[in-house]
Amino acid sequence: MRVMLFVISVGVSLLTASATSGREPSCGRWLTVATYNVCNLFDTINDPEVQDLVLSPEEFREKVSALAGVVGGLAPDLLALCEVEKAEVVRELAATEPLDTLPYRVVHYDSPDRRGIDVALLYRADRLRLVASEPIRAPEGYPTRDVLRAEFELCGTSRRLAVYVLHLPSRRGGYARAAAMREMVAAQVAELAATEEPEVGVVVLGDLNDLPSSGLVRRTLAGESSGLRCLTVGPHRRGQGSYAWRDTWLMYDHILVNGAVDAIGDARIFRRPEMLTPEGRFRGYPDRRISDHLPVYVRIFY
Repeated sequence: MRVMLFVISVGVSLLTASATSGREPSCGRWLTVATYNVCNLFDTINDPEVQDLVLSPEEFREKVSALAGVVGGLAPDLLALCEVEKAEVVRELAATEPLDTLPYRVVHYDSPDRRGIDVALLYRADRLRLVASEPIRAPEGYPTRDVLRAEFELCGTSRRLAVYVLHLPSRRGGYARAAAMREMVAAQVAELAATEEPEVGVVVLGDLNDLPSSGLVRRTLAGESSGLRCLTVGPHRRGQGSYAWRDTWLMYDHILVNGAVDAIGDARIFRRPEMLTPEGRFRGYPDRRISDHLPVYVRIFY
């Protein structure tokens, strides 16, 4: 009798949870989504058209191997990458152990950035099916990296996910103009996110070169009109960050979602001892031989 009551109780609880969430448990998927500024993932060839950094073959192999170890430890289903030179370097990353055993695919477009750096996406083709993708240029022809929009279907379902990858202009080379352009690009993405169909999940992620407490994040990207909420507010308030500067952790890498996406708590920083500088003046900072940023991730149900 007790066993029967327990089974009935569990069944009622599951039905209640399903009714509350508005979807059957089998209709969605758990996904790990992440963003990672991989800091100058350039190849070994000098491109005279851009101000690119040229790595030696040994430097390139070591960097790609170290990055693959980080990404493999995180094991994301969807990963936004900032500061990559071209699709080939991302494909090389995906083909490096331990990622080479997983069905990662690449989405990338060349942008007009003067340093030759772009954004890209790595996604697992056994979890997500790419429906469409496009680059979105910055307003007024500003020579910065494009925003990347990609639309996916979750494998085995008809649910769609729209993903926007950003790497907003940095603060160097003219603060006022860069700040104004960051605001314009953020407003552009917020407007586009708001026009997605209500049933489409939206994820906006990348390096915003600004904090969750900034007006750019609070009022522009996560304002009422966009329908987005920022998942890095909590860790920022707790003094956590993805980038270290003058002994302060700064949350520059962000993940935002709309109301169609259920996130499991706040975004988190993926941090392991081998990713940090082991000694010297910058002990405890991200190891720049790998990247000067740490990945930020969250588990979502969609």
